[in-house]
Amino acid sequence: MKTVREFVLPPPGSPHWVSSGDPPGGLLYLAWGRRDYGRNPIPRRLHHGWSYLAVMAGRPTFLAGTRRRVLRAGDLVVAGPDAPYGWEDRPGASCELLVWAWSSAPSFGKRVGERTCWIRNGSGETAEELRELHRVTRREIQDSDVRSSRVLQALHVLLDAAFERADGRKMDFAERDLQRLRLAEEWMRRHLEVRAPARALADYLGVSPMGLLRLFRRAAGLSPGEAFQQLKMREAAVLLCRPGVSVKETAYMLGYNHSGDFTRAFAKFYGRAPSEMQEEAARGRKKSGPSKSHRTSENLVPIGIGRCQKFAE
Repeated sequence: MKTVREFVLPPPGSPHWVSSGDPPGGLLYLAWGRRDYGRNPIPRRLHHGWSYLAVMAGRPTFLAGTRRRVLRAGDLVVAGPDAPYGWEDRPGASCELLVWAWSSAPSFGKRVGERTCWIRNGSGETAEELRELHRVTRREIQDSDVRSSRVLQALHVLLDAAFERADGRKMDFAERDLQRLRLAEEWMRRHLEVRAPARALADYLGVSPMGLLRLFRRAAGLSPGEAFQQLKMREAAVLLCRPGVSVKETAYMLGYNHSGDFTRAFAKFYGRAPSEMQEEAARGRKKSGPSKSHRTSENLVPIGIGRCQKFAE
């Protein structure tokens, strides 16, 4: 029995878009929002073009050929034009999907065949990226002009990159975390005078404040504020060990309005007052000279303060 090829449109009122003529930039179809496949299942069909599917919420059952697979939030699918698929779900359950259909194949490094259903698990980071790409795609369709075809072709390339990166994300997730952590450290070292850096740092890294917190907890074992305070106190130790730099000047350079606030923060971190460190550094200079006193200031930092010890290395 020949498998039917068609776009099975969602029920009336469900958001979607279908190209009515020459597909702009090769885009054939868009769909988004909640779906009730328990009540309105989609039988296995051959669909037009290459379908890109992202499950944003729920646990729908994906029917691929003769197989059935329960998908979860974060799962991604690319189905070739000769790979029949459909959807089912539990009674009363619903899911949320993002769908694109393109006339051309993905530009993945590893070829996805016309009869292939490529299925991978993404992440929260991938989901945010895909939501934004789908939103921009919809906006380009709604406000189309003579440049829209090129814009949509570029969006197809970005979509390919997002899907392909999700495929390798589990393998290099830790490496990307460390790369972002290094960028975060560089930013914080340049902005030690900032009093509340979390929002600005999140904006610099292109993540949400909650995403920033997860990054630091996962990769450094402490919060962004704790890491920032550690770097600030390490810099304070270096400044205080320089001849002629006062406690008040150090406090001002590190963004404190009152030297008393700085003194309390310093004493909490090091277990001694800033003036004590200055006196110790002065004694070291008398005995060994300036170069050794600077090295001594580096060694005054307490060990075992958490995995973010790497920030000072």
